[in-house]
Formats: sequence, C-alpha cells, structure tokens
Amino acid sequence: MFIIYIGNMDINSKRNDWSSQITKGMFELAILLLVAKKPMYGYEITKKLRKESIVQIANGSIYPILRRMTNNRWLTSYQEDHEGRSRKYYIVTEEGKEILNKRLEHYQNLYLFLISLKEGETSG
Repeated sequence: MFIIYIGNMDINSKRNDWSSQITKGMFELAILLLVAKKPMYGYEITKKLRKESIVQIANGSIYPILRRMTNNRWLTSYQEDHEGRSRKYYIVTEEGKEILNKRLEHYQNLYLFLISLKEGETSG
C-alpha cells in the first residue's frame, strides 16, 4: 500500500482519490526514468523517489511494483554483492524503454492539453 502525501495535504482521503490514482500511475514512469539513467536497487529507487519527489512511497512498497515491471519485461535484474550483502539491481529493457517513451509522451500531451484548457487556447 502506498502512503502518498503532497505537501501537507493528505491525498488518501476520499475527496482526493483521483489524485492518489494519478500518483500511483506515475510511479512506474518515475521508476523507468530513474533506472534508465543507471542500474539501481530497490531501496536506492525508494530513496531517490523520496528525495526528488513531492510524493512519498512507503518502505517495501517498491518491490511489488518492481516485480510487476519485471514480469512485464520492462525491467531485468542482476544480483551483486555490496559490503557483504546481495543487492538486486534493475535495468530497463528495450521494451521498457518503449513503454517509457510512450508514457512520457502521453503525460506530456495530457499536461499540455490541460494547460491549454486553463489558458483558453483550445481550438474549436
């Protein structure tokens, strides 16, 4: 389960379910963006999302997402020992890169559409 906060506003309330759903859908995109830059292990991804983001992910919540993304063949992984501990590093596959590009384009188009509505620049 995700614990999601934006600023000081708790978006887990029923009134803000739409925001929670949008945020959950963006986790896969954020993970693909991070792992496309370099191989990363699960806790490293979580720390980066917490540091760089206005959304928070609970400890351990990343692993079911990573497992699903691996099952979808968007990510692959390898094990590496680090200071006596084994870490599982994730890498974006070619299929994952395609998904990343398509979803990023889709999010950009949605954003531009909403901005155009806000600014009254739609055609028709």
